Formats: sequence, structure tokens, C-alpha cells
Amino acid sequence: MSTLLPLLQAADAQRTALLAQLHDENTNAYRLFHGSVEGRDGLTIDRYGDVLLIQTFHTPLSDEEHQTILDHYAPLGLHAVYNDRSGSNSRIGNPLPEAELAEAQQPRVISELGVNYHFEARHDGQDPWLFLDLRAGRRRVMQLAQGKSVLNLFAYTGGVGVAAAKAGASFVMNVDFAESSLRVARGNAKLNTLATRPRCVQSDFFPAIRQLSGLGQAKMVRGKKMPP
Repeated sequence: MSTLLPLLQAADAQRTALLAQLHDENTNAYRLFHGSVEGRDGLTIDRYGDVLLIQTFHTPLSDEEHQTILDHYAPLGLHAVYNDRSGSNSRIGNPLPEAELAEAQQPRVISELGVNYHFEARHDGQDPWLFLDLRAGRRRVMQLAQGKSVLNLFAYTGGVGVAAAKAGASFVMNVDFAESSLRVARGNAKLNTLATRPRCVQSDFFPAIRQLSGLGQAKMVRGKKMPP
């Protein structure tokens, strides 16, 4: 028997009550196995809707490990996608067969706490468009956001901002350096019925926070003259 199988089984047992709760909360995106604390360092296995996303960050899966994962989660009926990111730059390094790549690039919509988000298992970037380990943070924001103004810095694809708007925030601003991420954030907002549409601002953190605080742009940054 694979040494990985009992670890997967133990992870399942630990999550029985949690997964029932998440399903009741209209959530179909969550972590099934976190290897760094569950016995296989650098391995994460996540469910994103009908996709089983397998990622390695330290060492690639052996053929036996890969097959063990596929067999163990087969009853869920998910499309498995393996992204090996164990290289020095953490970029996805393993090519997929043409049919598997097409499936991985298929646009999907996932749900967390009743909020809808875009998802593709393979896209032009590296990270999944929704970080599942921030669910508790998004839940807390939704508990506090009613009638509030929310500034979402380092917003990535706007998960926190969209969650805040869904929970009744009166104003939401997503700030991120990458326009490609904000493009997904705008799409995420359109997936949901929102009383207010989050504003997306493409900017580095420092000039954005200076302008929002009324200080204006610094004249010099790290010895370089900044534009007005």
C-alpha cells in the first residue's frame, strides 16, 4: 500500500464535519489535503468545483503517488489537474497532454460562502485565482462589511473585495499592480448580484496609499525621480 494513502484517509476523516458545513454554506472550493501539516511536505490537493487541483512545491509526485491520489479521489468524479511547481521559481513545469490541457484551461465558476468566482486550473499566471487558505478572512470581512467602505490592497483577483460587496459594503476598492489580475476581479464582480460594483485600481501599493491618504506622490523613490 502506498505510504500516501493513509495520509489522505486521515485528512478525509479530519474534514468530515467541515465539508458538510461548507456544502451547507454553498461552498464547493476547499482544501482536501495540506501536506505540510498532514505528512507529505509541499503537496496540496484542492477542490475547485468539478476540478481536483493537485500541486507540488518541493518535490514532484512519483508515479505511484500520482496514481494513489487519482484512485483515492475518483469517487468524487472530479477532473484531476496536476501542476508541478517544485522548480526553483515555483512556476508550473509539467506539460499536460493536449486533451488534459484543454480541460484544465476550461473556464469555470466556483462558489465560496455564496459568492461566485472565475476559475481556470491552468491560465497565463501560476497561482489559482482564489486562495483557499484565505476563506476565514473573507468570511470575517463578510461579517463586518455591511454599510462599510472597504479598501482591498494587494487585491489579486479581488476575492476579498467581491465578498465585501456581496455582504453589503457601501464602497469597495481593489488595488493591485497586475492588470491581468484586476481583469479577473472585474469578471468576478459581474458573476454576482451586488448593490455596489467594486472599483479596480491598477497601481503599486505605495503611490496608491499615498494618494488615498492625501499625501500625493513622492518626488523620489529609492533614488529615482517619480512622475508627478
